[in-house]
Amino acid sequence: MTNLDENAKERLIICLMGREQLYSFLGRIYEREADELVIKECVMRKELFLKCKLIEGINSDIVEGFMQLYEYFNEIDEKNLDEIMLGLAVDYANLFLGVKYFREKKGIPHPSESAYLSGSMLDKEDETAEFFLEAGFIKSPEFKEPYDHIALQLYFMAHLCRKAISFIEDGDLKNLLKNLQAQRAFLTEHLLKWVPRFANDVIENSDTTFYKAIGRITRGFMSMEKDEIDEIIKEAKKLLS
Repeated sequence: MTNLDENAKERLIICLMGREQLYSFLGRIYEREADELVIKECVMRKELFLKCKLIEGINSDIVEGFMQLYEYFNEIDEKNLDEIMLGLAVDYANLFLGVKYFREKKGIPHPSESAYLSGSMLDKEDETAEFFLEAGFIKSPEFKEPYDHIALQLYFMAHLCRKAISFIEDGDLKNLLKNLQAQRAFLTEHLLKWVPRFANDVIENSDTTFYKAIGRITRGFMSMEKDEIDEIIKEAKKLLS
């Protein structure tokens, strides 16, 4: 293996790690309301939010979203943590549990692909479940939402990123390419068809800076992923040649 190949592998791993971390972070935020652990961890790591400005070619929505998060957590007084958690819980329920939608008939009907693409529940669940099964991704029985829920679809992409890293580390480049092609397929056939619109709805309907920032980061991430996955596949193919 040449130094060039090793450098290319390292670049791929760094890129995949960054994507995995962001998919996992967003998945957790959409899975359930922000608890004390999430808030305290964000406060502790808030300086890292500033570093996104240093990433070459990063989407402006991602930068602005993390700047909003930094300002939000920089002003938090842990003495009022219960009040902060309550406000975020109310906003989460309004946005993602249908409270605002059923009360005002606007906002987010349900944070799932089926709700956004067909207007009814579960239509896209089987298609999503097939992707999960083929990749060995198992939904936790404790998570009662359908397979096409935003959190699960984001966790699935994080899972694929972790597997891709392991393929690189093991030198299994053929399975790496198959994995990356599966990532592109899931993005184009599922996430990119509905998540940008969902993210816009989060930004428009949230009452807290926290969720407005999350919506902005989500929108920017999806915009980047549309092109980023093709570049990653090109880099992987170079390793195979």
